[in-house]
Amino acid sequence: MFVTEQTVVRIVPRRSLLVSALVSIVVVLVPVSAVLYWFAIPRGQALWIAVMQAVVVGASLVLLGRQLTVDTVVADGELRGRGIFSPMVRVPLDRIARVDVVPVYVGQSPETVPQLLVRDADGRRLYRLRGTFWHPRDLTKITDALPVAARVATEPMSFPEFFAAYPGSAYWFENRPWLMAGLLAAVILACIGVGIGVMVLLGMPIMS
Repeated sequence: MFVTEQTVVRIVPRRSLLVSALVSIVVVLVPVSAVLYWFAIPRGQALWIAVMQAVVVGASLVLLGRQLTVDTVVADGELRGRGIFSPMVRVPLDRIARVDVVPVYVGQSPETVPQLLVRDADGRRLYRLRGTFWHPRDLTKITDALPVAARVATEPMSFPEFFAAYPGSAYWFENRPWLMAGLLAAVILACIGVGIGVMVLLGMPIMS
């Protein structure tokens, strides 16, 4: 079903992702805050913990609010959408030449998730939706609203195979193990630094 100028097809990410994020924040924040207050209150430093807690909660709420703005829309002669950290992407429907739906294995699991890839006549990626974040039925809604019939791959493939078969389909942070390892190391070091800073603030011994 190709949409007309008056038709709007809009999808949003899986709401389970938002619920999981909220649960994760609560599970991490509550016990950590309890321990910090346990040490801070006798020392008269609870205010500092409350400030740090407010900063973490505020940043989490900003991210969650941003998540609520994420969507993909086909309307007004274009395909458009935004991610949590990415700006709005607008693709005129008349630029779309190829639409592929490819099932890709999740890690070593036999389960697959669909990848919706929209490209121009030169094979350049214009838009991509990852089934990890979107319901399959919603991806179908988008493909049905596009002016080009989708080609569905019959055989699943791994992510390396997907990136090789569809050059340019990877985002900047994908298919780069060294980058992910560096980011993970940076996060771990940052957490250690914050932990040491809190211990110093509360007058707790860092080394026995």
